Amino acid sequence: MKKKPTIGKLLQKAQIVFNAWIRQRDSRDGYFECISSGKVLPVDQMNAGHYYPVSTHSGLRFDEDNVHGQSIYDNKFLHGNLIEYTERLPHRIGQQRFFNLRQRAANYKRNGHKWSRSELLEIIEKYNP
Repeated sequence: MKKKPTIGKLLQKAQIVFNAWIRQRDSRDGYFECISSGKVLPVDQMNAGHYYPVSTHSGLRFDEDNVHGQSIYDNKFLHGNLIEYTERLPHRIGQQRFFNLRQRAANYKRNGHKWSRSELLEIIEKYNP
């Protein structure tokens, strides 16, 4: 009998397919506009940057409004460049969705989120091309 993958392995797989989906969603003809800096860069310089970090808002890890194409530089070396991210995000997703994201963030920060096997399998199925 085949062993079921662990929650940790499913979480890794879900993150890989979701990040790939974000990269595809946010790129055109091999380029993307960084959510933080606004620079147009080649896709090989793109990360899937979280507005609310996974470390404190695990429930927003796979939230499409929380994750956007971001330059590797802004994501890794400027720690998300959140001042600029905050300025551009409402323009990208709209004021109401930005407000709703902030509400979800407040809820997850208070209550946290533990991913279940079924949730992760659904994410993998939804975002895997």
